[in-house]
Amino acid sequence: MKVRVYMPKKHEVYEEKSRDYVTKKISKSINTILESFDSLVKKKDITGIFKYFAKEIEKKAYYLLCSDWMKQDKSLVEKIGFTFKLPGLKEGEERYAIYILMAYSKGFVIAPSSAHHPGDLERVIILTYPYRRGKRTYYYLNTAAHGSPVLFKEYLGVYDSLEKALECCSFYFKPGDHAVGLIKNKELKTYETLKNRVSSFLDKSRIFKNLSQITKNIFKKVGTEKETREPYTFYLISPDEIKENLDIDFEGYLERVIYLDSKLPKLRKKSTDSTQRSIISKLEKILWRTPIINVDDELKSLYKIASSKKLLDSEVLQKMRELQLYSNEIEKKINDLRKESFYDLEEYLRNKSIQKFSEISLSGKLTIPVGLEMLLQKPLNNWAYPEKNSSIGKIERVFFSISDIFYRTFQKITITLSR
Repeated sequence: MKVRVYMPKKHEVYEEKSRDYVTKKISKSINTILESFDSLVKKKDITGIFKYFAKEIEKKAYYLLCSDWMKQDKSLVEKIGFTFKLPGLKEGEERYAIYILMAYSKGFVIAPSSAHHPGDLERVIILTYPYRRGKRTYYYLNTAAHGSPVLFKEYLGVYDSLEKALECCSFYFKPGDHAVGLIKNKELKTYETLKNRVSSFLDKSRIFKNLSQITKNIFKKVGTEKETREPYTFYLISPDEIKENLDIDFEGYLERVIYLDSKLPKLRKKSTDSTQRSIISKLEKILWRTPIINVDDELKSLYKIASSKKLLDSEVLQKMRELQLYSNEIEKKINDLRKESFYDLEEYLRNKSIQKFSEISLSGKLTIPVGLEMLLQKPLNNWAYPEKNSSIGKIERVFFSISDIFYRTFQKITITLSR
C-alpha cells in the first residue's frame, strides 16, 4: 500500500557524513572481529571460532545491509512501514501500529549507538471504533519525544478502511526529531493559506519586507528553508501481507495476550495469597512490558512455578503455554528470514513472499527481516498500548506530550513555510 509522506531532503553534507561514518564503523567492526579471531586461532579453539563467527556475522549483518541501502539514491526517499492490526482494550475497539523503517538515522548528531543502523523504528498509533453501515471512526496518536505517544488522540474521520483514512493525511519526519506523525491535509492547507496572507501583507511594506527576509533567513539556518517537502511515497506492508506473505502470525499471539489480560484483574481481586498476587503482577509485566523476544524464556520459568504450586487455573496455564509457542514461532520465522537474507541472497529473493513486494528496492527487501527483528525487541506497551506502561513510563509520557504541543505546532508551521 502506497501512502504520502512529507519529509525534508537532508543536506548533502549530512548525507555524506552519515555514509562515511557507516563505512568507518563497519571497518572498525571488521578489525575487531579479526582481532578476536586471531586470539581464538592461537588457542586452537575450533568450536569457539565457529560460534564466534556465527554470532558476530549475524550481529553485524544489519550494519552491512544498511550501508548498502544507504549507498543507493532511492534509499533517501524510500520508507518501509510495517502495519499491525491489534485488538483493542474496549468493546468494538481496534488499533493499528504503523512502524516506519528508513535507511538512515534521523538525528542531527552522529551517535555511535544509533547512526549506523536503519532509522529508528518510530510509530503512529491509530484507534478505530464502530460507526454505522460498516464504517468506523478513526483517531490517531502521534509520537512525541523519545518515542512517547501524545496524551490526547486526534480525530481523523469516518472511513470504510484504514487505507481510506490515510488518504486524507500525510506522514511527516524531521531531521533531529526521533518521532513520526500524521498531519491532516486540511491542516496543511490552513497553514498554507495563513502563510500566503502573511507574505502578502509583509510584501506591501519595505520594513515588513525586510522582516520577512529576516524570518526566512532564520528558517534557513534551522534547516527548514530550501528543503522542499515534496510528497514522497513509501510502502506500507499491510497486516495481511505480514501474515500471508511472510507467514508471521502476530494475531494469534495478541489474542492470547488479550485473553490473559482480561483474566488478571478478576484473579487479583479474588486472591488472598501473596505468592499468587506476585505471580499475577509478573505475568502482567511479561504481557505488556517485556520485549517479545524475551517472552518465551520469562513465561517458561513463571509457568513452572505457577503450575507446580497450582496458583493459576488450568485454562490460564494453557493460554500461557500457547503464548510461549506463538512467541517462539514468531521469533523463529523472523530469524529464518534474516539468516536467509544474509547467507543465501538468491534463495531469499526467489521466495514468492518476498517477490510480492515488487515496489520495494533490492536493499529495502533485504532489510525487512531487520525491521521485524527490531520490533521483537519492543514490548507491546511500546507498540500500541501506552496505558499499559509502567508508572515511570506514564509520567514520561505526560511530560513529553505537554512539551510536544508547542513543538508540534511550530513544526507544522515550518513545514508549510518551507514548502
